[in-house]
Amino acid sequence: MTHELNFNITVNGAITEAVRGHGFNEFQAFAEYIHNLPYGRPDCAQDILAVLKEGRGTCSVKHRLLAAVADECGHPEVELVVGLYAMSEQNTPGVGTTLKAAGFAWIPEAHCYLQVRDRRYDFTGLTSGTDSPFDALLSEHPAHWLDLPDQKSRLHQQAMALWATGNALAFDDAWRLREACIQALADRSKSKTHA
Repeated sequence: MTHELNFNITVNGAITEAVRGHGFNEFQAFAEYIHNLPYGRPDCAQDILAVLKEGRGTCSVKHRLLAAVADECGHPEVELVVGLYAMSEQNTPGVGTTLKAAGFAWIPEAHCYLQVRDRRYDFTGLTSGTDSPFDALLSEHPAHWLDLPDQKSRLHQQAMALWATGNALAFDDAWRLREACIQALADRSKSKTHA
């Protein structure tokens, strides 16, 4: 971690107040805590604090919370980004079996992370592969944490529709495959947590 994320969390709204109420005063330490939480969809993903309340999160909810905290703390240089990438076993360990069974090497995935100037920070907490998702980026899109759920969904569905058409798949079948991949990641994270 670099000094770029080493700033104090000051109470400037309900989100920073809640984060400090959980005992976090420094952004870097909070980001590391979020990184170490298990991967999994919270039951109430629309709640900005769901990650803290439920102790798990996906790339979206984890980075959305971190971006909101940075925003409330007055650090606009900490940007939230949606990156579309070619998700494979090499860059996202755990999805390979599901993809191979369907006859594919990769599928488009929308991934959220933070960026400060030209440096990307990923606090999702998944096991690293032999390749980085950043090496398989198809496109990147700056986002605001308030708009993230709708923006990410729209971008991802557009990419998935193109991929499905190019692979002679119905969109619904392509999306089911993607959901099976995400479930495989959650199952893998859960089994590692309980190991």
